[in-house]
Amino acid sequence: MFQGATDLAFDAKGRMAIPTRYREHISAGGGLVITAHPDGCLLVYSREAWLPIGLKLQALPSFNEQARWWQRLLVGMPRS
Repeated sequence: MFQGATDLAFDAKGRMAIPTRYREHISAGGGLVITAHPDGCLLVYSREAWLPIGLKLQALPSFNEQARWWQRLLVGMPRS
């Protein structure tokens, strides 16, 4: 559904404008999950596509340093 690079626009309040071609997919899929990527870009998933990824992240061992890094990046990224 979402693949490739897309230029996004933000308004004066910092809100992101969703391109028209994606809007019907978003409303049909129950919303979006937007998370960080290690290369500094955003990853955008439908809630349906994110569910198995989120479950895998939750199942990772919390005492494993690399697993914690991925969990923090994809789920627990602090807001700036």
